[in-house]
Amino acid sequence: MTTTPTRLHSTMTEYLKEIIYGGVDGIVTTFAVVAGFSGAALEADNTLQLSFMTVLLFGLANLFADGTSMGLGNYLSVKSEQELFTILHEKEGALLAQDTTAERVLTQRILQEKGFTPPQAQTLMELYAQNPAYWTDWLLQHKHEMPDPRGVNPLLTGLATLVSFLVFGSVSLIPFFFDGLTSQQAWYGACAATVAAFVLLGVLKWRILGEQLLRSVLELLLIGGVSAVVAYMVGVWLG
Repeated sequence: MTTTPTRLHSTMTEYLKEIIYGGVDGIVTTFAVVAGFSGAALEADNTLQLSFMTVLLFGLANLFADGTSMGLGNYLSVKSEQELFTILHEKEGALLAQDTTAERVLTQRILQEKGFTPPQAQTLMELYAQNPAYWTDWLLQHKHEMPDPRGVNPLLTGLATLVSFLVFGSVSLIPFFFDGLTSQQAWYGACAATVAAFVLLGVLKWRILGEQLLRSVLELLLIGGVSAVVAYMVGVWLG
């Protein structure tokens, strides 16, 4: 079955948080490895080939290990959130089935805090009471301040994080696949590739959300740039 542009855009929007989170972390994580070796092993040109291979081995190993860890972590996080929601939903539903007095008072108080007058809050509360399933969902959201995670697919969430981490994180390693470059050229190439990766991520964010292009790109460059600079400083210090 062919995925239409509208369907693809909807899917990208749904997993935007994972794409941005995984992408930024992947870029910074890989750049940290590159910066570390650039401050140490890549200083001497007589060990150039060994250094390039070392950067690639450590970079790719770190990329797949951290990407898998983040993907699985995100999967378990969403799954745990869903399990907690189910438990609280059952408890709240049981409370409503036994006695609604306390929940009625609480519901009216919350509604009044949100700007409804006492008569309006009373009317809304009576409407909620006629639909216990909706009332339970409403209490989970406003009493426990917990959004409904039941529509989220944990597997796809983890996969989106992993794929974004690998795709954007691998960009910084591209210069080290070219044997003809000097260590300095490879380092400058890695820096340029890292900037390009942040720009691409910003453009993707712009296309999905429809916000201002310059703002989207600069935001990613600023946030990612700070992290990348810290990674570089640590790498130089260790070197």
